Amino acid sequence: MKAATYLQHLGHLEGFQNVDVVDLSTLDFPLWNEGVWNASEEWSGWKALAIDLKLSDAFVLITPEWHGMVTPALKNFLMLCTSEELGHKPVLLASVSASVNGVYPISEIRMTGSKNNHACLIPDHLIFRHCETLLLSDKTVSDEQFDKRARYTVKSLAAYAKVLGSVRTTLKEEMKKFPFGM
Repeated sequence: MKAATYLQHLGHLEGFQNVDVVDLSTLDFPLWNEGVWNASEEWSGWKALAIDLKLSDAFVLITPEWHGMVTPALKNFLMLCTSEELGHKPVLLASVSASVNGVYPISEIRMTGSKNNHACLIPDHLIFRHCETLLLSDKTVSDEQFDKRARYTVKSLAAYAKVLGSVRTTLKEEMKKFPFGM
């Protein structure tokens, strides 16, 4: 959670008005199934979150590294999202590792994370390595160079958010015709 609140703080500094943290581990969504398309009762919680996601201009996806992989909750989230929620919106990827690792979750999301939801994964990402000593509090880190990189990366996310708004406007109708990746 420290990584999320640290990036939330940087988001506010870069001009994002509302920076909400959604902890997927606290949400009780079922694993993806066809019922999501039928709006069955089990998906009522997802539908409420989807409305908020549709109003967002940018996203930061943070995952702890679980045996070199993305958490099941994040993979499920990405499968639930459509182009309505994430389409042509910039996404900053971040992973958190207790050791020197953390790159595999980023690679995994880059390979399959935008399939069918048209998320625009920005080129830069962040890896919170040795998180127990890197993250000092909710708003600070122990590594000055990492802090500079993180500030640049969040600034980059803000720049992408600004320009991709016109892309969404231009492609709005066509996105309905082509909702899935090839």
